[in-house]
Amino acid sequence: MSQTMKISQKFRKYFLRFTISIFMGLICLIPSLLFSADITLIASLSGDKQTGKFNQPVSLFFDESKKRLYIADTGNNRLISFDSEFNYISEFDVGGKLKYPMSLVRNSREQFFVIGGPAKHEIFFIDIPQRDFRRLEIRDSPAGENPVVPGKLAIDKNDNLYITDRGNGRILVLNSKGRFLREIKVENRFADFSDMRVDMDGNVYSLSTLEGKVYIFNNKGELTLSFGKKGEGLQEFEFPVSIAVDKNGLIYVLDQHKGSILVFKKDGIFQSSFLKNGWNPGELNKPSYLYTDMENKIYIVDRGNNRIQVFQAGK
Repeated sequence: MSQTMKISQKFRKYFLRFTISIFMGLICLIPSLLFSADITLIASLSGDKQTGKFNQPVSLFFDESKKRLYIADTGNNRLISFDSEFNYISEFDVGGKLKYPMSLVRNSREQFFVIGGPAKHEIFFIDIPQRDFRRLEIRDSPAGENPVVPGKLAIDKNDNLYITDRGNGRILVLNSKGRFLREIKVENRFADFSDMRVDMDGNVYSLSTLEGKVYIFNNKGELTLSFGKKGEGLQEFEFPVSIAVDKNGLIYVLDQHKGSILVFKKDGIFQSSFLKNGWNPGELNKPSYLYTDMENKIYIVDRGNNRIQVFQAGK
């Protein structure tokens, strides 16, 4: 065989490897590209002359029954509400008593539970029509190694209240009167349970920022799946801060350092990521919270930009 033929075959061999490598890379990108193309920015809320400018909003809650969006405008010591078309409805600060709201939910009786206060980790019960505003005491909860430090709230279809206890790496489940029902935890002292959601079947999706891991529990509080790890790869977490699950069972994780959302199937298989750091519409700066509703709208607290951005995902 001539030297020219050997070189030609060697060239074809390397060219084939290169082509296959490029093709496989494109195949890996296809789910992300398809998913990203189906995400549309539909609203950006930052306040106006009527409402005043937002000041470091931290979290939000969408009430499916009333179709209302409630935002914890933390720096302005208030909750502010909008309808499903993002028209301003009202704001309330409980006569100046509400301080630094950090997390909120609303139950079927239109009563609010809010984490906040001067120490930023007290739990308050608010019934606006009844003019009832009081601190909620957690009753009969088993003692932890440390004092309870509430972080985030979630609520299920039975109005049971879920509270991340960052002081003890667990989730507390209470009834609407604050009586302890059960706790959810894992045997891992590094699990911090920084955020969580509860689906219609009572499954709990929780996020551990320190570990860069998602934990999923069934409605009995039994661990059924965990996945995720820290890293700089496409499907790895740098600093995950919030979690959501949509009506189709897709799991969304907001990564503050990446300024992006990572999407996984309910079995933990990575699907895609979208969004990036920045200041322009559709970009994020130190985002702090993520929420999805039953119409596949994605709400993001874009804290560094003092705004709420709302995206429509494919239905």
